[in-house]
Parts: sequence; C-alpha cells; structure tokens
Amino acid sequence: MVVQDLDRNAGRRTNAMVIVFVIGIVFGFVAAFAGRWTIEGLAGTYDVRAVISEWNSKTTEGQDGPHTGYEVMAITEDGRAIEVPTRDAFGLADPVVVRLSSVTDRVLSVRGADRVVEAHHPWEKITAMSLGWALLVLAAVVLVRAARPGAVRKSPPFLAGLAFAAFVVLTPVGFGGTAYRETADPVPNFWELRRDLWGPPPVFARGQTAVSGDSAVRVLDSRLGAPSGAEAWLSGFHVLTLRIEAARLGDTALELSADEHGEPERVKDCAGAPGAFDGATGLVCFVVPPGYRPEYLLIGKLDREVLLKLR
Repeated sequence: MVVQDLDRNAGRRTNAMVIVFVIGIVFGFVAAFAGRWTIEGLAGTYDVRAVISEWNSKTTEGQDGPHTGYEVMAITEDGRAIEVPTRDAFGLADPVVVRLSSVTDRVLSVRGADRVVEAHHPWEKITAMSLGWALLVLAAVVLVRAARPGAVRKSPPFLAGLAFAAFVVLTPVGFGGTAYRETADPVPNFWELRRDLWGPPPVFARGQTAVSGDSAVRVLDSRLGAPSGAEAWLSGFHVLTLRIEAARLGDTALELSADEHGEPERVKDCAGAPGAFDGATGLVCFVVPPGYRPEYLLIGKLDREVLLKLR
C-alpha cells in the first residue's frame, strides 16, 4: 500500500514537472518573440542597396483555400545574398533598399521605386506582439499569486522550458537566423532577353529627338543623383535624373535599358521633386541598380520601341 502511494505521488510529481516545463516553453516562446520584436523596433537600423535576383512562388491547397508562399532573394551592393519578405511586391531585377536591424540583421522594411513593404510593424504584428506582452503580464500576475512553498522545487523545469523556447526562437538553428543567406542566383539580364525576342529597334543618337509613332522625346540633360526637393527616401537609392521635353507623349512608355546589374525603375513624379515631368517637359527619375551604366532611354513598346542613346 505504501509502495502504491509512493508511486502515485511520484507520478503526480512527474506530471506536474512536465506541465510546468510546457508552461515554461509557452512563456519562453511568447517572451522571446515579443522581446526580439521590441528590441528590433527600438534599436538602430542600417540600409543596404540590393537587386532582386530570385523570385519563386508555390501555391498549395489548404483547409481555408489556396495559399501562396514566396521566396524572394536579392543580391546586395557588396555581393551578399539576402532574403527579403516582400511576397509579390517587387519583380525580378528590381532595385530595392533593404532596412535591417543592427542587432539581429533581420529585415524591417524593403523600399522600391513605387512602394515600401513593412516587414516589422504592419498592424498584424503590432496586434500579435501587444497581445503577447499582455499575456505575459497577466500570466506573471497569476503565477505570483498562485506561488506556494513548492514553487522553488518547480522552478527548474519552468526555467528549462523557458530556456529551451528562447534557444529555439533566438538562435540560428531555430527562428533566429539573420536575413543573410549563403548564395543566390545572379541578377537576370532582361536586356539580352528583350533583344532576342524583339530584335534591334531603331536607335537615335545622343541629343537627337527620338520618334516613336506620334510621340517625340528629347533628353536635354542627365545627371546622377536625386533632384532637389525629392522625398528623403529617394536619396537612399542610386538615381539617374533626366530632363526631357516631349510632344504627344500621352501614355507612351519611358524606360531605361537594363543590363547585367538589373533593371531601372521609374519613380512617379520624381518623388515629389519640383519640376517633375508634366507631359511636355521636366524631370524624369529612375532608381538604378548598383554598378549600372545608362546606355539608352527606351520610348514606346514592342514594334514601336525606339532607343535614344544617353552617352
């Protein structure tokens, strides 16, 4: 009888230790995720210029319908591979500026020519982390009130669970890896692909007026750098600013030729700079990939595409 009571008590103690260990794991996960998120929001940041070099998506069927997952990789200005959580916001060969946490090297935001993707503080994460902190405070109050003399005996499995969860969340072997990766595919050269598909279009010499259908465009000046008065974020990119005059341009496309470094993207209204192109004359701005050398301004599309030499 005594032996059965001892076994029963030992079983209760074991079950209690397991429950306390699991509670420690739950606390550890919530605390680690919320703590890391808070530190990333309060600590310093740094920016790197990069170009999207890989863009993969996979759609799977789930209980709530189809779900699409994305893997987007970029090559930074210093040649490092970095994973960017941008889903389908940007395309292959697009130049971007990635903001990372100086503490964890995790991506906080990614900005392109026409949009910014917030990876750190969209409303879903703010809500989740706020609830996480509220849960921790509430649970801590409950534990303190429920503490008994036996709490000291139960603290080792609780701390073990806490440490285990924190290890999984904060270390590279779990969820604590940085955004940097070992390798990524090289940036595709869409210029070569475009020429293979459509052949060589008419080319106008530098300083001439390029004519595409009813549209006519002339470049009056070009210079590197964002124009005065543009929004501050534009200065984080490499920028090529053209001053042009045009006639009957309408919705005719204006692009820069791509190269092996990536594909320039036009910035709407030069990010608010005074004197932006108004349909007849003014500034046209492009964010360009690191190492890019401007060759041509492309006017029009497909069979009406013409090239205007920039140098």
